[in-house]
Amino acid sequence: MLKQIISGGQTGADQGFLEGARRVGIATGGTAPKLYRTEKGTEPDLLKAYGLVESPFWTYPPRTEENVMNANGTVWMGRTSSPGYQLTYKMCVKNYRKPWIENPSAIALAEFVDHYKIEVLNGAGNRESKNPGIYQLTIDLVIATFGKGDD
Repeated sequence: MLKQIISGGQTGADQGFLEGARRVGIATGGTAPKLYRTEKGTEPDLLKAYGLVESPFWTYPPRTEENVMNANGTVWMGRTSSPGYQLTYKMCVKNYRKPWIENPSAIALAEFVDHYKIEVLNGAGNRESKNPGIYQLTIDLVIATFGKGDD
């Protein structure tokens, strides 16, 4: 049932979701801040390669809202004490009343996607500098949940 994984393209979990999806053959996309901004600076070539589009806004909240709106549900990976977590949770659960799961196992994520019949999954989470290793952890989760990688 899952057709696409989208994210905002930030380093860490966002890019991990996109790379994991690419490795298992799931379409990618999402909305990134203006100029494809990440904590490493602007990364238009990288993010365009994953099918992301540029938001007209430089700040992160508009792209977070855009991705929540464009998905059937959201998965969060990383620490739950960050401002990004609070914003994403609020947008998803309180504002748009969409399905939400955080830090799931592969089995729990598969059941979440199946139960809610999710076709477009928003992958969100901490940036790499705030949660070192979250990029690889997220790639591993996507591969374990949705198929085998080519590593």
